[in-house]
Amino acid sequence: MNRAFDYNGVLVSASKPEKKLRTVKKVISIDSGDRDTSKFYTNGDFTVYLPRQYGDVIGVRLMSAEFPPTVFTSGVGGALTHTYGGGQNNSSSSYSADVALGKGTFYFFLDIDGLSYSDELATNGNRSGYCDGFFAKIPAVSNGTFIEFNDKSGQDNITRFHPALGTLDRLRIRVRTHAQQGNTGFMYWTSDGAYAASGNRTAEFTLCLELEMLDNGFDDFSTLETRINSRS
Repeated sequence: MNRAFDYNGVLVSASKPEKKLRTVKKVISIDSGDRDTSKFYTNGDFTVYLPRQYGDVIGVRLMSAEFPPTVFTSGVGGALTHTYGGGQNNSSSSYSADVALGKGTFYFFLDIDGLSYSDELATNGNRSGYCDGFFAKIPAVSNGTFIEFNDKSGQDNITRFHPALGTLDRLRIRVRTHAQQGNTGFMYWTSDGAYAASGNRTAEFTLCLELEMLDNGFDDFSTLETRINSRS
């Protein structure tokens, strides 16, 4: 037992802090509209800077996400596909050849550079595949207004790291179809269903990521005054 003291007739005992290794979790909300639109014209391939540097990250999980529908819906928007060969600058000619997605798109992929640890088969019967090809797979099922994903109803999209990531302070996010594997292009959303250069009217999406990090601190009872020495 810890040494007890008489404090105005009350027996008290100083707490005995005990160090403990544990994990803590942090949730980050990312909106594609938060990107620098002067550098990243569309929301199909962009980089965002996180509000702080996160260290010793051992897991990244996609908790939930909301996307506009892939097929154009009046007043909401729709998705188009873009190829890198068509250019990535902000001129109209760079996006004028983009193609709207049809009703045959049942899912799409979310890539995050450095965090994509899921393997993917190659298209057209190619025997070679793509290792660490994507981070998350999103069903393109719309509720009539938008595509809603959460890890309670969809698959568990999580990447774990051993050893832990030293520092995570930015994310490069790319949204694409299965046919756009190997960094050949991306898909993006516009509010009017036309290519992005027609007024830059993008329809944004949002992601909610959970980071799991290692923490070297004290246990939950280190600030509790007690004469009990054992934590068991």
